[in-house]
Amino acid sequence: MKKPLFFNSITINLPKTRIYKRLGYRNGFTKVSKKKQREIDKYICDALFFVELKAAAIITKISKGAKGISMGGEVFSSNLLSSLLKNSNEALICAATAGNKIMDEIKECEQLDLTRAVIFDAVASEMADSVFDWITDYFNRDLLKKRQCLTKKRISCGYYDFSIKDQKKIYDLLKLKKIGINITKSYMLLPEKSATAVLGVIDL
Repeated sequence: MKKPLFFNSITINLPKTRIYKRLGYRNGFTKVSKKKQREIDKYICDALFFVELKAAAIITKISKGAKGISMGGEVFSSNLLSSLLKNSNEALICAATAGNKIMDEIKECEQLDLTRAVIFDAVASEMADSVFDWITDYFNRDLLKKRQCLTKKRISCGYYDFSIKDQKKIYDLLKLKKIGINITKSYMLLPEKSATAVLGVIDL
């Protein structure tokens, strides 16, 4: 089986609109003074210093049986996953993290400056989520040469019947310790702004 690819330094465009949306601002509805916007933008820029985007990913063959979907030697029993991969013979399994530094800074800010902490949290969340778009683009470039692409939809453990317990299988498959991600006994990833996802590979 192929080994996962590790991306230890990822640069993406700042998802500023999404950050503002996560903070509760709605374009055309929420009015923000220039002074307040300058304050928010400064905090966003400050947060970027602490974000360390990393990822791991692997494309693996899948097989479908009565017990569920087999990927990377592990069986996943989920109707949601089966639906996602119904037209696929391969799947992309991936993970992304915003790193430990930003989480340490958020915890410190919670005691000193709650506004800063909330904005830092929004930046970390949206930056980590944007890494999945980066991963999709990265693999699609090669897949397009074979007239294939990844599904637009991706799913993560903990949604619907895709058990959070399956997180441990993905954690081990991707060897996430190598990019600084740990997993708890309740199958949560640490640092907090870390996540896994599965996408299907489909023919064009």
